[in-house]
Amino acid sequence: MDRLEHSAAAADTLAAEKVMAVRPQCIGVRRLRDVIADCAQRIFHAGPDYRSPQEIPAPVLHSAAQAAVFEGWSASVDEAIAALRAGRIRTASAQAHRLLVPLSGVLSASMTVFEIADPAQALAPVWVALNEGQTHATRLGRLDDGLVPHLRWLNGAFADWLTGGFETPLDLLPLLAEARAQGDDCHARTVVGSQLVSAALLRRSPPVSEDVRAFLSESPAFALNVWMGATALAASAAEGVEGASIVTRAGGNGVEFGIQLASRPGQWVCVPAPVPQGTIEPAHQGRQAVGALGDSAVVDFAGLGGQSLQFAPLVAQGVAGSLPADAAQRAVQVLASKAPPLVRGLCATAAASCVAAGVGPLVLIGMIDAQGVAGRIGGGVVDVPATLFERALQAH
Repeated sequence: MDRLEHSAAAADTLAAEKVMAVRPQCIGVRRLRDVIADCAQRIFHAGPDYRSPQEIPAPVLHSAAQAAVFEGWSASVDEAIAALRAGRIRTASAQAHRLLVPLSGVLSASMTVFEIADPAQALAPVWVALNEGQTHATRLGRLDDGLVPHLRWLNGAFADWLTGGFETPLDLLPLLAEARAQGDDCHARTVVGSQLVSAALLRRSPPVSEDVRAFLSESPAFALNVWMGATALAASAAEGVEGASIVTRAGGNGVEFGIQLASRPGQWVCVPAPVPQGTIEPAHQGRQAVGALGDSAVVDFAGLGGQSLQFAPLVAQGVAGSLPADAAQRAVQVLASKAPPLVRGLCATAAASCVAAGVGPLVLIGMIDAQGVAGRIGGGVVDVPATLFERALQAH
């Protein structure tokens, strides 16, 4: 190893240690307009910014339009779509503002977010959208007459109930570790984690209405958004380490998939969004999935999801037909250090490791109908191409 390689390796080691030292906690819920100053007529989406309003794919366009109706910025979805295409309602990358949303999900001014922080460290918090449940959800990207009323309840009565549960912070790493120990990969499967997070919230914030209790019991993906916030916060600790190739942000907007490196915070490096490879459900045969969507890739880049399949046999079995032959080795190939027990800290992906191995992380992802009609049409895998990390290092 020459001096330059040794210096880069040392930078990644330092950055990875900073990531592993973070102890994410959920410290409360906030309105988006209370944490982001410029929220008027503005919708936040997953992945990097769109280069033009014309390229916003149908699922995200539908979610953004319904958020505009929820906010009262537009009287109808058609009016909102026209305003989005014309740029009168603006869009912006959520992660660029320390926000996170799953799949086709969006955030707007009146929506509620979980605040994830580590009070023991000098890190800015991150804020993540509430999981909207299984039926009416912006992450599905479809036009849905029940969505706006559900958003009013979720960001009204449900958010009000949540507010009472954070007199003390909720430690997330022990819950993550327990969820993985019981078979969650913490991305595609979050059943145990959702039960653990829901149980903690129910203990913290009585009394509980039947609506709240029913919603939580019917939301097996509720914890995913919290895990997104935890992994994104940890990764952000590496930002600013000179020479480090640790990936601090990652996600897709359906058109492009991008990453940011620790040494160049704020600079997206992108490739065309890969289409997830997976099985389309029988009811949706003939439909096509949009390119990779969502900020939940941060979970896989932290050593969970596609890098954690050995802990989640049910998930591994379900996606076996879509996995590359070397899937079992990906964690060793792409992570900056040997994956420790989660109670000791989260991991980080190093672009330099990806380039050396010639592969990127595996991201477990929902397949969203490209036409924005059917919502989720299956589950799949994105094999993030090594060329993305090569480009990032060239810019690095």
